[in-house]
Amino acid sequence: LRILTHIDLIKGNQMFSELKEHREDVDCLHEKIGRMEVPLSIACFRASLKEGWSIPRWEDGGELTITGAYHPLLQHPVKNSIRCQKNILITGSNASGKSTFLKTIALCSLLAQTIQTVPAESYCAPIFRIFSSMTLRDDLEGGDSYYMVEIKALKRVIDESKKGGNKVLCFVDEVLRGTNTVERIAASTEILRYFSQENVLCFAATHDIELTGMLNDVYDYYYFEGDITENDIHFHYHLQAGVAKTRNAIQLLKLMGYETEIVERAETMAQRFLKEGVWRE
Repeated sequence: LRILTHIDLIKGNQMFSELKEHREDVDCLHEKIGRMEVPLSIACFRASLKEGWSIPRWEDGGELTITGAYHPLLQHPVKNSIRCQKNILITGSNASGKSTFLKTIALCSLLAQTIQTVPAESYCAPIFRIFSSMTLRDDLEGGDSYYMVEIKALKRVIDESKKGGNKVLCFVDEVLRGTNTVERIAASTEILRYFSQENVLCFAATHDIELTGMLNDVYDYYYFEGDITENDIHFHYHLQAGVAKTRNAIQLLKLMGYETEIVERAETMAQRFLKEGVWRE
């Protein structure tokens, strides 16, 4: 019967006609429902933050200061605090917590400026324009390599900083890791230095310890570290002032069951380079 009479299509058309006649009323209803759902959603989110939350405090022209910040999606988060008197450069071994810390601060800032809810004991800052260069990937459809995607993301930050207005807060994970070592260190140094001279507060994470010898005047250094034993690596995820002094990439190969020959030869090459400054077998 429905196929013969097309009653579904006819009834649907009648309903759409009625909706058009009362479009303003429907839009008003949607808006009122949304205004009710927003505070309910915020209240539910706040109730889900078992480690606590705070309402942000705003200071125009002030520093970004966060106490007891944590990532709300972690089951057993480790809280960290930071006060940004300069831009921030973070070093540390693999899986030590650098990326998670950047995401934590970015998330705290974003939630503070949107729903006035911060997963931290306290948050004090001016209003920022928030940008990031994190978890990037190459763009096959657009024809951009990973490196091109990286430099476009960083260029957006530079362009935004020139517009004036509120300070730009940006987060950069593994600066320019899509290119060779020599040019990466040179370009990263100058990009990060440029950020410090413009209207930008930058949080950057890197494995390139060389950067810490060239940005002393404009960046504060912090690091994450773990305790390395013969058969395990334990990370405590506490942010510390200074530069990372340990590395673990080759040790992780061993823990993952790589052949002893690979691990030992790699460690020998690394030690020789650190001592002589030249790569050779």
